[in-house]
Amino acid sequence: MSLYWKLSTLEKKIISQKCLEPTHIFTDVKFVRSRILSYLAKKDINKILILGLQASGKTTIVNAVTEGHIPTEEEEYLPTIDYERKKIMIAGQEIVIFDMGGQISFLDRFTDGLSDLIFTGVKALIFVVDSVKVKELEQAKYYLDVSLAKLNEYSPTAFAYLFQHKTDLIPENLKEEVRKTISDHLLVNLPLHVRYYETSVFSSSIFNAMGDVFAQTYGVTESLKPLVETFIQHNDAEMAQLFTKAGVPLIQLENIVKFEHVALADVRTVFDAVVQKLANSADQISSSAFFESNNRVFIVKFIESGLVIFLGFHKDQLREKHEQLPSLLSKVLMFSSQLEELS
Repeated sequence: MSLYWKLSTLEKKIISQKCLEPTHIFTDVKFVRSRILSYLAKKDINKILILGLQASGKTTIVNAVTEGHIPTEEEEYLPTIDYERKKIMIAGQEIVIFDMGGQISFLDRFTDGLSDLIFTGVKALIFVVDSVKVKELEQAKYYLDVSLAKLNEYSPTAFAYLFQHKTDLIPENLKEEVRKTISDHLLVNLPLHVRYYETSVFSSSIFNAMGDVFAQTYGVTESLKPLVETFIQHNDAEMAQLFTKAGVPLIQLENIVKFEHVALADVRTVFDAVVQKLANSADQISSSAFFESNNRVFIVKFIESGLVIFLGFHKDQLREKHEQLPSLLSKVLMFSSQLEELS
């Protein structure tokens, strides 16, 4: 008699998404679970867990950083059942983000009976807490502590992050008080070091935080940073940024005389104007575009490995060097090829 019905909804979902393909009648639930665990623990799966209480904003974060989708007030809230899985390509690496349901019944199963399944093979854990739901801090603290303990047990080399989310809902004069209340309550007696971020999907903060997660966890941009710095110096670029296709900034550059970091909000209009047309293009010419203002030239280049380079040049600098736009665009295309090889 098949014992498939004894598997949890989560385990059945993993099987149904072609993680496993049942080819015979299951007669041993432990055997099936061991196969699922083997899949999730594979070394070639870059696994990020996002945990937190229900309605803390986990799914909104995932949709923002994987699809560039920012919600509107009219959108209906739909709680995540068990989990959802999203993939993102960064510098040639496929990263799988597991958005775990925040209902207490789910959290209890994730941190108890299914903990070996959930926490094995994790590269990064992000725990999300709602900035305005101070009454839930005690409950959030409990599940944060349990989750970190399980992470330490099953994935001791993983990075851990705490996102104090929905900061846009806090009045400016109360932000510091709320931050101190949350950090003082949640960051005591933890088994692992936790990096702390204040985030909102309505500012660049969530993209900057996730950019740090990607860079710290996978090192996907460290080899690219010196190359970007050198290109900026040699070509007098006054602004630059390296993004994922969803708009997550990946590199913070320092000590560049002519460099000005570009906030996501400042390039969003340009980025959105070309992303749909260019993001899926494999052709080098059609996957790049340049725009002019009275004083500047902006170039956007989509790279096949899942990166986007955004560069800005002042026309006065170009005139001083007798640099023509076709020549500049050619240099950017060659530079993006170098980035492609390294990534």
